[in-house]
Formats: sequence, structure tokens, C-alpha cells
Amino acid sequence: MNNEKEKKILITGFGPFGKHAINASWEAVMELEKKSDELNKKYGIQLITENVPVAYDHVSKRIPELWKQHKPMFVLHLGVSHLAKCLTIECRACNKGYDRPDVNNKLLNDNENDEKTLKTTIDVDSLCSYVNNNSSNSGCTACISKEAGRYLCEYIFYNSLNIDSERALFIHVPDFNIYSTDRTVKGIYDIICHLIECQQNE
Repeated sequence: MNNEKEKKILITGFGPFGKHAINASWEAVMELEKKSDELNKKYGIQLITENVPVAYDHVSKRIPELWKQHKPMFVLHLGVSHLAKCLTIECRACNKGYDRPDVNNKLLNDNENDEKTLKTTIDVDSLCSYVNNNSSNSGCTACISKEAGRYLCEYIFYNSLNIDSERALFIHVPDFNIYSTDRTVKGIYDIICHLIECQQNE
């Protein structure tokens, strides 16, 4: 798949769940979509967006389909976390330990015997520093996390890492009481630009 990369970036956000009747991650994705033309003019990149239901079965089926359909340069998954105080860049995901039911009240159908942890090979330290160095402009700061929460956020990340760890990234965004959508979007836009520029400089 590495040789088939197209000039696309796929970015996903989640639908409602629990207390998140309006999911901050999807609100950010919808605002980012408005910057599609800007990204295209600046880098020749097409932004592809997708709203993902908080459901294990859907993620298992849909994520491989999206990778196959778009052959993206990068896949960036966003999810909201009530614990996040800044843009929280996740660096790894595990395939087991999912004991919370999804929005359909279903648990993950765990067919794998061995526990496996996958890590993104994207330079998350550099990415985090880039966001923090530009925080006076964006109003956003970033940190790195090694625990993505064993729910749909970690599960979607695991699915993408299992396809291509060189191009998969997950970011937990704060809820609206911490960052406005506009503020979150500025930080995510910086991340997208940095990913593209690093790719083009290789």
C-alpha cells in the first residue's frame, strides 16, 4: 500500500455517545472540512472526512474500507476525552481489554488470543513540539499519551495501526468547556500541515 499513496488525508471524528450528545471531535472535523480548499491550494492535498459511529462492528468493517478506497497519505482519527486538557497525541493501541459496551450496547467480539500493542511510527515528539512552539498563534498545546482508553478511540486507532503504522495517528481533543471548536481546529490544522511538510521533505 505504501507505493499506492494518493494525495489525500483522511480525518475521522466520532458521533454521539454517553454524555457527549454533540461530539467535539466531529464538530472539529466539520470545521476542518471548510479548510479543504486551502489545503488543496497550499499542498495539493485532498481532505477526506468521515463521521464514525461509536460502534465496534462499524469500525471493524469501515476503517479497512476507507484505507482501501482512498489510499491516504495519512489517516488522522479524532476523539473526545473528558480527561484531555490539551490536544493529546496517542502513540499506541492494544487489541484487548475492551470491556465497555458501545452505543449499540455491544461488546467487542474478541477473537484474538494474544494481546498485541501497536505503535505509530510517526514522530509524535516532533509533532508535539511543533504544536507547542506555535501555541501563541493557535491557542493550543499538546501532550503525548500511551493510554488511549480501551474504548472506541483506542480501537479505531488499533485498526488503522494494524493497516499501516507509518501513516496512522490518533488525537484526543478536549471537550467544549476546555477548548472551543475553533481553537481545536487551529491546533489540528497545524498538525496536518506539519505531517504534510515532513512527508514532502523526505
